[in-house]
Amino acid sequence: MARTNLHELANRLLGKLDEVSPGGTFDGKLREAAADAGLNSVRSAEAIKLLEDTGRIAVVQRGRRGRNTVIDIRSKQAITLEDAEAMLPSRAGKRNNRLSYEELGVAVVERLMSLARDDALRSAQVDVFASENTRLRERSAELESAFEQSAERETELRIRLKAAEEALERGEENLRKAFGPARPSGEEAPRPVEDADARAVLDILRSGRS
Repeated sequence: MARTNLHELANRLLGKLDEVSPGGTFDGKLREAAADAGLNSVRSAEAIKLLEDTGRIAVVQRGRRGRNTVIDIRSKQAITLEDAEAMLPSRAGKRNNRLSYEELGVAVVERLMSLARDDALRSAQVDVFASENTRLRERSAELESAFEQSAERETELRIRLKAAEEALERGEENLRKAFGPARPSGEEAPRPVEDADARAVLDILRSGRS
């Protein structure tokens, strides 16, 4: 008798979910919706199971670790008593489905192996991420060093270019003084060229002209 009204509770819960689910998808705290429908946690779990088994809903995400429960409402058709009773396993089925100690041990071992594989996979992923992060840090440091060297090289070239421009200006000034217009008689001799490079060029030009 305790389960004869489960279909009614499931219908009440389905109606409440549909009421607070615009667009046909419930996304919130299932405990609150079940309480509004008058179901405690145990009956709520049984009703959700019945709604799933009869195809009324599909649980996309269960509300664990602070997450909301996400339920896709696929049908609003009420569940009848016959539908609920058809979902209950028979007593013979219960007797036949009982696990032996050996089967239970195999299931536990398989579960532990599955957890170990998952843990190994996560550890490998962490190692890969750590290695990639180290490689990116090293590459970033290399690029920063190369940028600093480029900046220093640019500064050095600017200084050398400035010095070359000043030397060129001095050379041009000396050449203008040496090859200026002819001087009238009695005018004092031109001042000697002080720049060594310009003086060397001037000596070459004079030797070719003489």
